[in-house]
Amino acid sequence: MFTINRLGLPKALRRCLGSTNVIESPNSGIRSRTRRVKNWQDHGMVVRWVAASLLDMEKRFKRVMGYQHLWMLEAKLRDLAEDTTVDTKSQVA
Repeated sequence: MFTINRLGLPKALRRCLGSTNVIESPNSGIRSRTRRVKNWQDHGMVVRWVAASLLDMEKRFKRVMGYQHLWMLEAKLRDLAEDTTVDTKSQVA
């Protein structure tokens, strides 16, 4: 099993990314702003409401702890992606 600790990131960044709060907070805000909409007309309407909700919440978002080290996370993830090989024999045709 892969954990965030194995990436060798600074403590502040590990602490922030080690929980789902960064994802759950915007999801909760979107849910609270769209809960009374019952008749979604089309996909475009959903996208507009989600975008409007995120823009409204943006001013209250806090900065990601350890944001200065996000470049390290990007580099580690790129390295992992390059090292990962795909087993083509086990793929379903």
